[in-house]
Amino acid sequence: MLTLIKNIDRLNKVIFYFIGIMLIVMSATIAYQVFSRFTLGASLSWSEELARYLMAWVVFMGAALAIRKGELIGVEAIVDLSSDSIKKVLKLLVCIVCIAFSIFLIVKGIEMVQVVENQRSPAMRIPMTYVYASIPVSGVLMALNSIVVAIELFRKDGEK
Repeated sequence: MLTLIKNIDRLNKVIFYFIGIMLIVMSATIAYQVFSRFTLGASLSWSEELARYLMAWVVFMGAALAIRKGELIGVEAIVDLSSDSIKKVLKLLVCIVCIAFSIFLIVKGIEMVQVVENQRSPAMRIPMTYVYASIPVSGVLMALNSIVVAIELFRKDGEK
């Protein structure tokens, strides 16, 4: 189990840097679009589309990382008022719900990718499967991170 956790954490580190690169590209594209529109008087036809598609990837991949770090928004009032044993059960329940939602994302995401299989984006002419693939890919990552969180809930304190 320790190997699985370490491998998922390594994968999460790669995803973290991938998200950073996407944010840099998105910010640079938007900045250049503003510059070209107001300074050069010419507008890029593809910049808004690229920024939108990158944002979709950033949000979905970021959600997977947030699950692992325990940074998703949640209501903690009930958990804070509970005993330690009840806290573990509630956190495990949250992990199970996250895994179920991840499976839903995987299944529906694959269906959506199949629906847009022959479509291309209007401005950049890239296959829309690249855009919609963010849904099932992040679903897999969310499920993996939820499983790791659930495992860590019940590991002994001495195990690292």
